[in-house]
Amino acid sequence: NASFMPGLFGPAALSGGPGSIWRIDGATGTVRLFANVAFDGVPNSGPALGGLAFDPASKSLFVADRDTGMIHRFDLDGKELGRYDHGVQGRPAAGLPPVPFNPANRLDITKPQFQTANPATWAYAPPPRRIFGLAVRADRLYYAVAEGLQIWSVGITANAFGTDARREITVPSGQSPTEISKIIFDDLGRML
Repeated sequence: NASFMPGLFGPAALSGGPGSIWRIDGATGTVRLFANVAFDGVPNSGPALGGLAFDPASKSLFVADRDTGMIHRFDLDGKELGRYDHGVQGRPAAGLPPVPFNPANRLDITKPQFQTANPATWAYAPPPRRIFGLAVRADRLYYAVAEGLQIWSVGITANAFGTDARREITVPSGQSPTEISKIIFDDLGRML
């Protein structure tokens, strides 16, 4: 009879869930649902979302889906404009084998296999396709991949993702497992 704690992903009365993006009105402070990230109509099963990045040139919001490993693109009204699949689109561009999305990998906290203290049972996308940190700079979307602590990028236009994915950098591993949750650029264009 396990269930997620009420309000864990935002107000249920406002249709909040693990794939919810919320918007706060800067003038009134009103909170409303911006979008629910889903894959072909199937909602996020619980691993939730990673980083967000805004592209002022195209007025697009990008979000990493920790459930599927996809990067979704939304307009300012919360309408999905497309998605990018690093596992199938990015990896082959660097000569790596594709790692497709497995729709059977769904989180079910009612199953005995789920263990609250064991992230391996939380149904995250596998490391070669698991995305977290995102940033936009100079018509490219930069994204962090869990496998090997890598930062990749792909070109973006006003309405599409490019076909020019490339690995930008591999960050040395720490003493314990970790992921890159944030990517930013300073005023000189240095990645932090």
